[in-house]
Amino acid sequence: MNRDRRVHRSGSNQQMSEPKSGAIVSVIVVYERTPWQDRFNEPTPYQLRCGLPEMSAKLFDRMRSRLRDLDGIEEGVAWYGVCWRWAIEFRLDDDADPLAILIPSPDDLQFAMLLDPAFITSLPLRRMKRVVRDGLDLASEPFDTRWGVWSIQQDSVAEDLEDLAARRRRHLIEQGA
Repeated sequence: MNRDRRVHRSGSNQQMSEPKSGAIVSVIVVYERTPWQDRFNEPTPYQLRCGLPEMSAKLFDRMRSRLRDLDGIEEGVAWYGVCWRWAIEFRLDDDADPLAILIPSPDDLQFAMLLDPAFITSLPLRRMKRVVRDGLDLASEPFDTRWGVWSIQQDSVAEDLEDLAARRRRHLIEQGA
């Protein structure tokens, strides 16, 4: 019995030739997971940053720096399932829920924040930009989620989301006091 063994590596430029007629072909496909995708190995924030395009990496650094600068905020890395995968969490001390998460998807850098109706109603919605209001709408009725989610593609959006995170932090501190 003649067995041809062909190996195809993801991202490789190797051409596969046609097997001889009657041959049994085994194909081994080797996929290399990026640190963001590999749920079995916890990455560092630096490893998550390395998978981002240059512009997204700059925005990632900016958001990380600004959120860490908020008083009482602790940073960590956590797995958020197949959709968000590994993300950077920002927690207010030992709070059960994160204040916000930064999702370093190579295709779409995202920012998500857990929101409650009391916080949303306390915001000056008319003065906020449409992109921020759209993310807040995701965490409101009739949707069945508490997460507001935004794509970060520009400095101006990052700045607005940093302000929103600072407001959320103040709101959580006032609730706990």
